[in-house]
Amino acid sequence: MLGAAWLLISLPLVAARTDCPGEIPVLGLGSQEMSNAYWNVPGELAGHVDVVNGSIVAYMKGRTYFSSECHAGSFNNSLYSAINFLGKRLRWTTDLSMAGCGCNAALYLTSLQQNTEISGCDDYYCDANSVCGVRCAEIDLQEANMYAWHSTLHVEDDGSGIGAGYGGGGSNWNGPREWTKEQYGPNGNCISTTRPFQVNIGFPVDDAGQLVAMTVELSQIAGTERCALSTEVRTADYTFGGRSSTKITAELTRAFEAGMAPIISYWSSDQMLWMDGTGADGLGPCWQDDASACGESVSFYDFVLEPLDFT
Repeated sequence: MLGAAWLLISLPLVAARTDCPGEIPVLGLGSQEMSNAYWNVPGELAGHVDVVNGSIVAYMKGRTYFSSECHAGSFNNSLYSAINFLGKRLRWTTDLSMAGCGCNAALYLTSLQQNTEISGCDDYYCDANSVCGVRCAEIDLQEANMYAWHSTLHVEDDGSGIGAGYGGGGSNWNGPREWTKEQYGPNGNCISTTRPFQVNIGFPVDDAGQLVAMTVELSQIAGTERCALSTEVRTADYTFGGRSSTKITAELTRAFEAGMAPIISYWSSDQMLWMDGTGADGLGPCWQDDASACGESVSFYDFVLEPLDFT
């Protein structure tokens, strides 16, 4: 019965560690309880995530799950949120002004409630890269630092996925280049990442209710002027593993219809150039990653969930 959906996984408590840091308001949805991960990866304790005046503050190696309830020291997959984002958009404000090259401030969706495998992190965690040993669909709304931004769709067996934004690459390939370092970065002329900025991620559907794209807009006000950067990730462009875009679209749509849980994490690596490196064209932002230089925390707040046709 280890896979039973109702099973509570109990863990030893760590002194001075808050497993249930509190709830945050999500306009259009209601309050959401945060449930902090115990393990970052199997065998490595997770960092802190706090809730401060309605803001989620994630410290290094911290990961937290949107939930209907949180019980300190135990996990139950049926308590993770299962939100259908089809035909809706999620808005929030992020502050990643302490996250440099090699840091990753992430907000993403996975099929946590539907996963009945406990996982190597003892909390039913799953994602497209099997970080804790279990794979599931993953939608990266934000993987970002001060220099790079990625938004990516993943079916459950595709760790790379298809994405958009700016930054990254290797010796013979380039990451997304929808924007430039002049537009997005610490001295960006549109999004200055030394200050908080707003994020708007939408999921339009066709007449049959199938996912069409993930739309992305970053915006910021300087003085009286608002500047925005926009892009989209189209499901029609997504093929993988011999499957057509039609099949991939159907897989993603089913995951959304079943409901997905938002997850926030903050992590670092000296091997983050896939996200923020210069790439083959030399147009990406970071020549080298330095995980040890990542700032203490990143934050997310002012969440709103609303229909795409809401004005």
